[in-house]
Amino acid sequence: MKKYTRFIPCSFILALLITGPCLADQPPSLANYLEQAMVGNDTLQAARAQFRASTERVRQAGVLPDPKLNVQYYLVPIETRTGPQNAAVGINQSIPWFNKLSLLRELSDHEAAIAGVKLAAVELDVVRQVKEAYVEYGYLGRSRQTVSDNIELLRYLEGVARSQYTSSKSTYFDILKIQIELAKSEEKDFSLVDQAGPLRVYINSLLGSEPERARAIPTVLPKAILHKGEDEILTIALENAPILHEAQERIARARTGRELAEKDFYPDFNFSLKTIFTGSAEFGAPEDSGKDPVIAGMTVNLPLFRDRRHGKVAEQEAAISSAQSFHRQQTRQIAAEIERFLYAYREAGRRIALYRDDLLPKTKQQLEVAINGFQSGQLSILELIDAEQNLLNFELAESRAIADRALAVARLESRAAVTLADWGNKNWE
Repeated sequence: MKKYTRFIPCSFILALLITGPCLADQPPSLANYLEQAMVGNDTLQAARAQFRASTERVRQAGVLPDPKLNVQYYLVPIETRTGPQNAAVGINQSIPWFNKLSLLRELSDHEAAIAGVKLAAVELDVVRQVKEAYVEYGYLGRSRQTVSDNIELLRYLEGVARSQYTSSKSTYFDILKIQIELAKSEEKDFSLVDQAGPLRVYINSLLGSEPERARAIPTVLPKAILHKGEDEILTIALENAPILHEAQERIARARTGRELAEKDFYPDFNFSLKTIFTGSAEFGAPEDSGKDPVIAGMTVNLPLFRDRRHGKVAEQEAAISSAQSFHRQQTRQIAAEIERFLYAYREAGRRIALYRDDLLPKTKQQLEVAINGFQSGQLSILELIDAEQNLLNFELAESRAIADRALAVARLESRAAVTLADWGNKNWE
């Protein structure tokens, strides 16, 4: 039974199901990025080639060695009573001890299964990397939009300050202060534009595209709300995690190796069949003159040197113990990572709620009051700039929290090997 085949499609199906259809009025599609990565990512292509090589090795394992044909020609015929022996033809077939061949094939099946789960792990990791890069690209675009809005706001405030200065209600200091903040915001915008280059190159490398290929920057972020409970996510991860399946296959492989090593205490066989071409007798007329003799034989190796065989069994026992320890450690590590990512998800959700429901509405009201107060001469330019900076910082912080929540979900999905949120285009913020 080819157990390794069950591990192959999980992440590819994940990549196809996690996204909805691409809409024309939406930013560059995450679904399209994932589809490109499934086809073009070089790391993924290498893992698939390794898996194909492993499956081909299964065909080579557990079969009898080729028989050997032995042809002999006697340069000087051997004279016998029945006639001269001129040549001989024989065939030999080696046959291992009972069940050795099936165990060798089972070992190869385990190797292919390990390659299969490694491929699944690579697919999951590629999906995670693409999602993370896309989220960071979206955060960059949204941050640029926020900074651009802030630049427009500062230009408006500069106009207000100039108007106030013309009517002697403010000083030139007020205009300079706003211009300084405007220059700082423009520099921030330039920095964000510059960050887009390396991120675009990284995305292209994940998708298997040319580094210089242009990619539009999205200005929205996915909501990425979990639709499964935290305890359920941990259970799913412990059931699906490729690294745990790999550890289980390593345990099974070592046990099969131990069973195969124990078979070395028993002999292998070699069967042979040989005929000698004999000419007619030169003297007399013996009854079997010119008759070709046929010889059947069997060779058995004698497993006398047992210390080497005991060492081989001990080696497989140690491999079993190592694989079991690896499985336990990976189980604990996955549980710890799931808990860490769930914390990051909860923390990001709390920050989103804080900014969206509390700080941003109040900051926007504060800015309106500050603008009115500055125009009426009741508030200073420093108080106005403070309100403007609060709005900018809180909007950027909200975007960072949305991105962090999406990153946490992407990492949870990578560990659980299932989709845990709706990444479709209708769910963007």
